[in-house]
Amino acid sequence: MVPDNSEPGLFNGHVPDFDWEPSDAEIAAALELNTLTTFRTQFRRLRTRYSSFVKMHRLTESDLVVFSDWADVNKQRYLDGACGLTMGTELEQVPGDVKIITYFDSRYPPQLRDIYDPPPVLYVMGDISFDYSTSLAIVGTRTKTEYGRRTTEHFAYQLASWGFTVISGGARGIDSIAHYSALDADGKTIAVLGCGIDVTFPPENKRLFRDIAETGAIISEFPMGLYPGKYNFPARNRIIAALGRGTLVIEAPERSGALITAELALQNGKDVFAVPGRLTDGRSRGTNKLIHDGACMVLDPSDIPLRFGLTVVEGDDAVPVDLAAHLDGDEALVYKAVTLDAREADVIVREVGLPAPRILSALLILQTKGLVKELPGSRFVRPVRPKLP
Repeated sequence: MVPDNSEPGLFNGHVPDFDWEPSDAEIAAALELNTLTTFRTQFRRLRTRYSSFVKMHRLTESDLVVFSDWADVNKQRYLDGACGLTMGTELEQVPGDVKIITYFDSRYPPQLRDIYDPPPVLYVMGDISFDYSTSLAIVGTRTKTEYGRRTTEHFAYQLASWGFTVISGGARGIDSIAHYSALDADGKTIAVLGCGIDVTFPPENKRLFRDIAETGAIISEFPMGLYPGKYNFPARNRIIAALGRGTLVIEAPERSGALITAELALQNGKDVFAVPGRLTDGRSRGTNKLIHDGACMVLDPSDIPLRFGLTVVEGDDAVPVDLAAHLDGDEALVYKAVTLDAREADVIVREVGLPAPRILSALLILQTKGLVKELPGSRFVRPVRPKLP
């Protein structure tokens, strides 16, 4: 139901209930306006007075007089841009599997309405609904280390298996690993893109994005066909921070987009968590500084639901299994020496104390059983989700 205002699309001091479905004309106008950078940056102003995208498209110079803090040159730039739009052009570019959710739509995530500059339009593939009480943004560097990989797999997989929705940015590195790990746990994950929803970036994530959309959602605020730009990602980060009840940072240098997400989360009153790293590793300086400055240090996935006041109830199939108890001889000894952190073969040989050929034979058998994985450089690691005996 459209709010009953004295002038269509005008708040007149009354905030709408956001319980109505937009018309085709509203969606078309929203999509056209969303192609204008000036509109996206000024939407927070316009929404305080107008609840109709059609009305926003038809504004005149006299209508904008009320915005005294809006520079005249920028007002004119907006009017010129809106005047040059052709209604319906952008809507024709939207595939049938992409849903359009506008700010005034009842389906719009309430967490985004509360931020300083909410996106006027969301392009969505999949199911955007999720339980905010068990949602977490997981972010970090694109140039992750093996430590960062294993830590992200451990946290994202475990949290997703407990029912948490994992939210990240779909980028290379920590983001992608968080998404993959949540999917491996048969959990829900949401990817927020820094480009048009029809642009696959990075290109190697085409399959990942398809899998995410099957059980979770791919989201973008940017127009169709828009390729990634350096200003898109900080903007994207505010959505990630808003959707998550908290933000977990895993491996981030001192200058990192992940730290921008953490700062935005703090500004919105959210919890910020950080995993400590080695003092000598530049890719952990940002996370270590977050902890130094007061972020919540986490050493185990259970630290996060505990902070939220939640109790994790393990099902029968989630009871920890001592896999070493199901192994015999050399295999049991070698398996105990392999951890979630990658270890070189010669380190394992020294720790176990058996001849190298017997160690390597046991490692090969453990790999065939899915209990150990070999990494480049003759390093071995336990999978986060090993095959149960």
